[in-house]
Amino acid sequence: MPISRDEFESGQILTQLEKSIISFLDKNRGNAFTTSEIMDGIKIQTSFSDFFKALLSGITIVTFPSILNNLVAKRKIRYNLIQGQYYYMANK
Repeated sequence: MPISRDEFESGQILTQLEKSIISFLDKNRGNAFTTSEIMDGIKIQTSFSDFFKALLSGITIVTFPSILNNLVAKRKIRYNLIQGQYYYMANK
């Protein structure tokens, strides 16, 4: 599967989820968002209506902050801790 020039030059391939996060934050450049607000903004749905859906939702909720932190480490987005809550926004 081919990769983009940017991915080649940076040595980093972004997943579709990471691209969705960056796109959402870019479109809302004037604001910072919590993890759950970003999940809502990119239409990640969680459901606890049955065991399987609850298990998948739990995994998503637990791993999503790691995905955001990886984007921070890659300098694709930035964050700030405000009153005990992490907020994320697009880079300048």
